[in-house]
Amino acid sequence: MTRIFIEDNELDINAGFSQMINYSIDDLNNLDSKTTNFTKTILLPGTSKNNRLLGNIFEFGNSNYTVDSAPNFGYNFNASKSAKARIEVNGMQVIKGVMRLLEIIVDGEFVEYEIALFGELGGFFSKLGANKLTDLDFSEYNHTYNYTNIVNSWDNAGNGSGYYYPLIDYGNTSPALDTNFFKKSFFFTAFRPAFFVKEYINKIITQAGYTWESNFFNTNFFKRLIIPNNQVRLKYNREQIFESSVTPNALTLTTYQYLNHSNIVNDLFTNSANQTFTYTPAQAFSGVFNVNLSGTYKVRNQVASLPLCYAYATLEIYKNNVLAFRDTNKRFGGFATTIGLSIEPSYRFSLRFPRIPVTFNTGDSWYMLLRIYDTNGADLDVVLNNSNVNILTDNPILVSAQYDDFLLVNGSLPQNVLQKDFFASILKMFNLMVTEDKFSDKKLVIEPYVDFYNTNRTTYQDWSNKVDRSQVIKIKPMSEINARYYDIKFKQDADYFNEQYRKKYVEGYGDYRYDNQLEFAKDTSTTEVIFSATPLVGYSDNDKIFPAIYKLNNGTEEMIEHNIRIMQSKKITGRTSWNIYNSDYSVLTSTTAYGYAGHLDNPFSAGSDLNFGVPKEINFTLASGLLSNNLYNTYYSPYFAEITDKDSRLVTCKMKLTERDINTLDFTRFIWIDGVLYRLYKIVDYSENELCEVQLLRVIYTTY
Repeated sequence: MTRIFIEDNELDINAGFSQMINYSIDDLNNLDSKTTNFTKTILLPGTSKNNRLLGNIFEFGNSNYTVDSAPNFGYNFNASKSAKARIEVNGMQVIKGVMRLLEIIVDGEFVEYEIALFGELGGFFSKLGANKLTDLDFSEYNHTYNYTNIVNSWDNAGNGSGYYYPLIDYGNTSPALDTNFFKKSFFFTAFRPAFFVKEYINKIITQAGYTWESNFFNTNFFKRLIIPNNQVRLKYNREQIFESSVTPNALTLTTYQYLNHSNIVNDLFTNSANQTFTYTPAQAFSGVFNVNLSGTYKVRNQVASLPLCYAYATLEIYKNNVLAFRDTNKRFGGFATTIGLSIEPSYRFSLRFPRIPVTFNTGDSWYMLLRIYDTNGADLDVVLNNSNVNILTDNPILVSAQYDDFLLVNGSLPQNVLQKDFFASILKMFNLMVTEDKFSDKKLVIEPYVDFYNTNRTTYQDWSNKVDRSQVIKIKPMSEINARYYDIKFKQDADYFNEQYRKKYVEGYGDYRYDNQLEFAKDTSTTEVIFSATPLVGYSDNDKIFPAIYKLNNGTEEMIEHNIRIMQSKKITGRTSWNIYNSDYSVLTSTTAYGYAGHLDNPFSAGSDLNFGVPKEINFTLASGLLSNNLYNTYYSPYFAEITDKDSRLVTCKMKLTERDINTLDFTRFIWIDGVLYRLYKIVDYSENELCEVQLLRVIYTTY
């Protein structure tokens, strides 16, 4: 007896119902993809019960208010969202995951529904949809951008959570002060917060409403992986989007004059003569100007007939050359008249203007005019100091981080990277296999291929008696399935060291090509991750090795927006003392350690490498260790040893599997057939009491 449930409510099915379920763990024809369990199209009758559970969606005028957090059935049913579903045969679950409504067929008073069920992995990827990494919340790690937090973060290396400030040469980040040591010391701008891959994975999975289990994700190796910042400059969402000092020097302000700006903190406005600013982003914003002016003034040519004189100011703000704001005749000081003094007295003043509303669209410009005067005819010499202008907005915008800013770190996450692409690339990098937990809803079990199979002989299953010998059995050499070449590669990027390597060797840094040398295979299979490789750089007069990500234009280093990277982290100690500088070249701190990041676990004694293959050239001297413990040799070579061995075979046969076989189906267990050991690869069109097709891959090695 077959039963179908949606959100734990049983649906009516037709007599003679056949569910036709496919089960798979891998795709031998496409190394670049992962598969999930799924049913073929299922036809449900439009009974009153089914109509009710599916929200009477067949009605032409159907429209209902839905709540995404509530179970997806009944009045709350939303066809654009997945619904939890399962199929049971004789009380045994044969598939669980999510249901999709494909089509509604209305023929007069006759109604039918076409649906399909997909396993947990398929439901998970559907749930991710178009979510980006920037939709994740790392706000628990908001902190002050200073050298104390930079240096302290190096102790987080290998923790798998928190933030970490790796030393990365982004270009123009090392002052030319240490003449004996090239790139020995660095500005604080060489340090930007990175977050751990494990925490990205955890937030992606849990935000989608799933849980996970993985021994691999809890290894020391995986917990030290980080995703560095990849912006031109470190940015974060800030309410204060413009800031400047106002410093005209000893001007006699008898007429309106431009306010000159200096020490400008600004990513959003182009600048003309430090006076006129034009807004460039496509995102419009509304905000306010804050203008605070203070300084000193001296009085010349005083009028003797008056016992007391007053100083006044008028501020004007122009938007697109049209007066947008004026605060006039603002009195800010008074002085007694004096005549004949050899030294003119100096007076202090402070002006605070009201918050001035403003709205900017792309291309809008602004500037400020100021006039300070005395209505009784005295001349004033004015010097502005400790004066500033800033613009605040209620809708925070990405702007460059300055030293001692309080970082809202969500703005520093990689931009425009889909969560599903990030997750899929992690699966590809480490050749991870994903299965579902049989006893828990929405729980993914994730392990590398090299650790996936249970090699305990007591767990092997003998399916010899399940094979229908009256049906055709096909045995295909894997040489007829495999490609000749398998390219496993990183995404290309345009930074200097990646480009130089690619031009020299016509391949990407850290890429790997496997040639199985099969005589008849001609095709090339390509697996590419979204991450770019990052060459490490060392210098003969320096004892630090670090990543370098910048362009060189006519010998000048240029910071660039670059592709997302993945690196290993490690606090390295015992280096020659070096400095972290502020932007004014003052020393923030001196240290003999640094926060390392790179494709190697330790650039001085390499134990593991995040590259797929061994580079033909490296930009530093490796003191000890090997580059061969890379991703291909660790996670892919056993897989290729299996599928490209001369004795490797794919066997396809017909079997009659029971509901218990399906209920206890476990792809990690090896299968015996006629004394030969196989890996279960795929089950096609399983249905109760019917023959189904089973595909098995011959086991060449159980250990490597």
